[in-house]
Amino acid sequence: MENFNTDKYMGIWYEIQAQPSLFQSVKSCLKSFYTKDGPDSIEVVSKGLDSREEPTQTRSHLIIVDPKRPSHMVTDFVPGVQPPFDILDTDYTTYSCVHSCLEVIGIKSEFLFIYSRNRTLDAKNVDHCRSMFEKYGLDTTPLVNTPQANCHDHTDL
Repeated sequence: MENFNTDKYMGIWYEIQAQPSLFQSVKSCLKSFYTKDGPDSIEVVSKGLDSREEPTQTRSHLIIVDPKRPSHMVTDFVPGVQPPFDILDTDYTTYSCVHSCLEVIGIKSEFLFIYSRNRTLDAKNVDHCRSMFEKYGLDTTPLVNTPQANCHDHTDL
């Protein structure tokens, strides 16, 4: 994304769609809070429910590799590797379209995420992100809705 503004991106983002991942312990009610914790570092604290519907939390960091391209970051979410975290598009107030990938032992997995500032997102914004992914040749068929219903106070940040 050109002209990405890191400061405008900070705050709460809810996961609306993603593909199932073994690396993600939060399976529903995923709510992440993005906070700058250094000039080129963003802390991401995510809360929600695990597969047993028990409260869980993760903490990771995004590192801005090139200050001229702040929408391209790497993350320490998966221990021992630094997969990219690319914000392909956002309007900062409604939606965010994010791509990441991970290559382990020569096997590459693509990860797509659609985020919203609220627990729901209008279909036109979901379609916009899906179109953005497809424009880059990414397969959107694995995307599924992240349950955001019946989320209780224990997921509040």
